Amino acid sequence: MNQLLKLLPAFVSVVPLAQADLTTSIFCNLAVFTKAERARHIELIAMLTERVAGMRESTNGYSFRFDAELVGPLAEWTTLETKCCPFLDFEIELEPQPGGAAWLHLRGNPEVKEFIRTDFQRLLKIARAKAEAW
Repeated sequence: MNQLLKLLPAFVSVVPLAQADLTTSIFCNLAVFTKAERARHIELIAMLTERVAGMRESTNGYSFRFDAELVGPLAEWTTLETKCCPFLDFEIELEPQPGGAAWLHLRGNPEVKEFIRTDFQRLLKIARAKAEAW
C-alpha cells in the first residue's frame, strides 16, 4: 500500500478526471452497464457511502472526503459512473501524504447540482453527519 501511495502523485492531479458533455440530458442511464459492471458499481457505491468521511458544498456541486487509501476505489467508481452519468464533472484530489485525504468532487451546472442533491441523497446525508462530527 505504501508503494502505491508513493506512486499516486504521478497519476492523481487536480485536473478534472472526466469533463461533462453539456449536450447530454441529465439522467442516469444504468442500461450502459454490463451485468458485471452494474454489480461492481453497486458494490462500490455501498462501500464508498459507508466510508465517506465528510463533505463540502460549493456553488456548482459537492466534494466528498475519504481516506487516501480509497483513491483506487474512487477512481474505479468514477470510471463506471462516467458511463451512466456523462453530464457530471468528476475530479479526484489527493492531499499531500501521509495523512492527507482523498476528495471526490462532483460538479456541474445548476441542474446537475440538483441531480446530485436528489440522486446522491444517502451519501449526502451520511457525509453531512460525519462532517459535523469532523
